[in-house]
Amino acid sequence: MWRVRTRRMLLGFVFVVLVLAVGLSTAFADGAATLTVTPSVVPPGGTITVRADGVEPGEVFTIVLQGTLYEATLGTVEVTEGDGFRQEFLVPEDVPTGFYQVQATSAEGEVLTAELTVEAGAEESTPVKPSAEPLQLDRQKTPLEWGIILTSILVSAVLGIAMIRVSTRLERDMERDEG
Repeated sequence: MWRVRTRRMLLGFVFVVLVLAVGLSTAFADGAATLTVTPSVVPPGGTITVRADGVEPGEVFTIVLQGTLYEATLGTVEVTEGDGFRQEFLVPEDVPTGFYQVQATSAEGEVLTAELTVEAGAEESTPVKPSAEPLQLDRQKTPLEWGIILTSILVSAVLGIAMIRVSTRLERDMERDEG
């Protein structure tokens, strides 16, 4: 019995180490180019800022707004210095509302993408100002929600007790069979 537990613990430890190793290697991988678009929600005719990081100087990127049934070239950008660019573009007035990808494609075929939502009535992005006001949350529950919570607790307790009893009974039976 203890051998099975030891094996399971060892496998769990190896799994955690592998997950951490893969995660850290991905996090510290350099040379990964990224594209960001701000704001992420814009009205038709609004202005977006497209920013790329991790690209090489001298590269020229074509910026395209691409949706399922709509595509528009917003312009081109040349990386002049550093490892990125930042450029504002106007979203066309005739773009239908929906979800889009902003694609930056280099002459060498490198493609960077970022998500953009075009929404009628969306306001231009204004920075959110921090406030010292405490946030008040409505934490009241309806009787139905309380009923669901209490039923879940009761069912969990009953199942837990049943599992403890079954495992205790199995251990006693195994000891009796060994003895």
